[in-house]
Amino acid sequence: MKVLYPIKLCLLMFFALCTSAAYAQTGSISGKILDDSKLPIPGASVQVDGTQKITATDNDGNYRITGLATGTYTLTAKYIGFGATKLSVTVGTGNVVLNFELKPESQNLNEVIVVGYGTQTKREVTGAIAKVSGDKLTALPTPSFEASLQGQAPGVQVTQGSGLAGSGSVIRIRGIGSISAGGDPLYVVDGIPITSDPFITGNRGAMNQNPLATINPNDIESVEILKDAGAAGIYGSRGANGVILVTTKRGKTGKPTISLSSKFGLSTYANKPTFANGPEWLQLRQEAWTNDGNTGLAPLPGGLTWAQAQQNNTDWWDILTQTGKSNDQSVSFSQGTEKIKTYVSANYSNNESFLKGNSYERYGFRTNFDIKPTNYFSTSINVGYDKGINQRVNAAWSGGIGDAMSTALPIYPVYNADGSFFSNGANPARNLGLLDWKTRNERIMAGVTMELKPFKNFSLKGSFNMDNLDVEDNIFSPAALNGSTVGSATLYPTKIFNRNFSGIATYDWQMDDKSKMTIMAGAESQVSYKNYYKDGISGGSDAPFSSNLQGLYQAMQTLAANNGLVYYAGANRDTFGSLFARINYSYDNKYYLQILARRDGSSKFGPENKYGYFPAASASWYISQEDFLKNSKVISNLKLRASYGLVGSSNFPPAQYYQQFQFSGSYNGNPVLYPTNVQNPALKWEEGRNLDLGLDFGLFNNRISGEFSYYRKITTGALLNGGISPSTGFNAGWVNVGKILNEGYELSLNTVNVQAKNFKWVTRLNVSKNFNEVLSLDQLTPDAVGGGTNDTRIAVGYPIGTNFLVRYKGVDPADGLPIWLDKNGYETKTFSLDNRVPIGKVLPDYVGGLTNTFTFKGFELNTLFTFSFGGNLYDGSAKRQLGIVTDWNIREDIADRWRKPGDIAKFPRLTMNSGTYAGLSSEWQYNSTMFLYSASFVRLREVTLAYNVPATFARKLRLQNLKLFATGMNLLTFSKYPGGDPEIARDFENPQDRNMSPNVTYLTTPQQKTFTFGLSTSF
Repeated sequence: MKVLYPIKLCLLMFFALCTSAAYAQTGSISGKILDDSKLPIPGASVQVDGTQKITATDNDGNYRITGLATGTYTLTAKYIGFGATKLSVTVGTGNVVLNFELKPESQNLNEVIVVGYGTQTKREVTGAIAKVSGDKLTALPTPSFEASLQGQAPGVQVTQGSGLAGSGSVIRIRGIGSISAGGDPLYVVDGIPITSDPFITGNRGAMNQNPLATINPNDIESVEILKDAGAAGIYGSRGANGVILVTTKRGKTGKPTISLSSKFGLSTYANKPTFANGPEWLQLRQEAWTNDGNTGLAPLPGGLTWAQAQQNNTDWWDILTQTGKSNDQSVSFSQGTEKIKTYVSANYSNNESFLKGNSYERYGFRTNFDIKPTNYFSTSINVGYDKGINQRVNAAWSGGIGDAMSTALPIYPVYNADGSFFSNGANPARNLGLLDWKTRNERIMAGVTMELKPFKNFSLKGSFNMDNLDVEDNIFSPAALNGSTVGSATLYPTKIFNRNFSGIATYDWQMDDKSKMTIMAGAESQVSYKNYYKDGISGGSDAPFSSNLQGLYQAMQTLAANNGLVYYAGANRDTFGSLFARINYSYDNKYYLQILARRDGSSKFGPENKYGYFPAASASWYISQEDFLKNSKVISNLKLRASYGLVGSSNFPPAQYYQQFQFSGSYNGNPVLYPTNVQNPALKWEEGRNLDLGLDFGLFNNRISGEFSYYRKITTGALLNGGISPSTGFNAGWVNVGKILNEGYELSLNTVNVQAKNFKWVTRLNVSKNFNEVLSLDQLTPDAVGGGTNDTRIAVGYPIGTNFLVRYKGVDPADGLPIWLDKNGYETKTFSLDNRVPIGKVLPDYVGGLTNTFTFKGFELNTLFTFSFGGNLYDGSAKRQLGIVTDWNIREDIADRWRKPGDIAKFPRLTMNSGTYAGLSSEWQYNSTMFLYSASFVRLREVTLAYNVPATFARKLRLQNLKLFATGMNLLTFSKYPGGDPEIARDFENPQDRNMSPNVTYLTTPQQKTFTFGLSTSF
């Protein structure tokens, strides 16, 4: 033992010396991360490439990484909204200082932009693409993620549908070129064109469905909007209305990180129309009765006497509305190595609208895996599941808040004297707590992508994706609501299946030190169809069918026994088969050229036009890289780009080119088979020829930056469902007719107004103007195509869906009767629909958004104003709310009316008889400019005050960062429209109505005003 002791002591000293030497040989890197105005960026990440060493900056932008062996390292600094920056440094035995300066993504030419079937750097992009980062989509508690695009990108007009929970938005990219075909853009999520049709289950209850509402905005990394042929042309016959690419978040290299977002909010209505109260309504009705030459008291609706009516002054709006509550929770996990990257998230939200009983509950999860076992093979797996439960209420023409604006009069009581509900007139309070109407949307989006790189610069990629949407519309009316002994239930189940396969080969060819070419070629196949019950499943029940399966089966048996159960399997089957290619060439980082082509074949197209070909070319020139501008102190970036190409739209129902037949009834005991449509073997896609010119610029070291674009789109062969010869035996049929022009300008401007040591003020402005005109329509008259029940038509020389109205001149001061203009502009007192003319501006002159961001140390204040100037709004409900006194509510602006000879007034004398106004047969025919208003408005869309907790304090809480914020949405609206909310996108009957009636409101539920409080953190 005595011999071994010195040996042990020597070994111990040796290991201690080795450890000391090893420790002495390690070094560290520290520094600051600043933005382009030299202000610190708290919470930015810094990682040593190829290692797990990663850290975040503190509130002063400082970072430090220790334990580095001697050698040369490359570090990457990142922060949301800024381009990633890489720097290399050699580490010795001490500390090395390495500072980063990050540039905003809008100025970073190496920022990665998602394009169709791939990615490009911002420098390489030759098309018109607008990028919106995911944090901008989660800033507002909108009913669905696409509504948050409003005011964020030039050339993109977003009109949020309403304040109803889960409602959708109408999005138009550089105008509208479709009449009867769908005018909405193509949505592509992680490579798969998804189901987004708001009419996928019909139009029930004056509220279109929104399949996009199930998508969790917290999972979205970015949204790219493809606007011209140079960008959207790769999608061929589906790119004419623009393409919205949604990219979900993926795992990032580094140690495990858990991110949490928690929000709670309150909501009410942003605007509301004001109506006459009970006494005022009675006074107006009596005035109309007297004006009509009658004596005594005017008769009242609802079987009420004047004594009974005078006891009531019901505020139906107050009864039906509430302060809505919202709860939104999201958590995600991210981890990555060189071999495997993982992103897993889960979310839950429950958002009540300001309407009692109306809410949208959503929960789901997402897993994205990227696996790279070797240098030549990689795969990615995406699985997303979301479930949305829309607790719906009646609205607009179907009742509810629509009744409060129409037939639920203030003289009506809620209850009778015996405590029962009043039922002799509209009483929307009866539905509260009784009507059970739920629409459940379950969505699974999943995909697998495998990429093989058999040799240098060449890759083969194969993808399979699916998008399954399961929709169940459950409506239950209890016996107490039906006034019967048994309740009634109806179920509308619809399953939509969507499959997509694609294969892509890519070769990167570095021709020399200045020339580079990338060649991509691919093939794609997609099939979609749906299974549904044509008329739903209805029957007596004491509970909703979703919880009464026995009652559901009994109802199905009863319907089947009476031939009333109609089930379609594989309905609306739609297949696409495509070939596409794209070549990108660059020279000296200054000149870029892109040529692409796509060949689409579709089951929708007739045999005479089964395949469509869509070529496009685009180019860009970095003028600022030329010697004569390279060293300019004023111009820091100047890029000229241009594109021209063909795109198409095939967003119309399948199975329209061939003759269809249906059995109905019998003749002499035999079933009758009859045709249901007109065949058209030449039916094909709409074709758009798009020209785009753009100038991207940066001045004074990018203190001022932006882009200006001009575009001209001409659509030929526009799809029209109507206007065929009566000799066919049908009133309508699908044909390719018409020529439509969209021409406009876009401007986006970013300025750094103030940059001081601790304070920064940045402004972002985007504004666009679009001119829309129908150039030809094959001799069809305006009445050949109508916008549903709205007063809009198609007329050559005017925009799509122009208002078609009789012009109202004013009131004759002598007798209070209205004065009209005939077709030739001459005054007349006889109303006639024959004097209708195209009039007004369906589309606004200018739309856009103005964002200001102020930062002071850890505080940030962000404001967003959205605006629309120059358009008109047609109020279809005002026909019965103003002028002719019926069983409807009356708006307060009727105060400006004629009462006695000599009065100069806006509205004519009150009457209860439409015949008082010569030629007017009914108030429903009162289609005139009397109800055409200015649609211009400015809205304070967002105000957010946030505070980034100092990193030193956050670390004490074992957090990487912590952000607290409060957000207000739709706090202020400036408008001259007296009828409530000037920003409308009412319920529509079909895609044609959606295209033609963008400026028509009819008892539309106003948007929400919300206050949200929350925090976000990661650890």
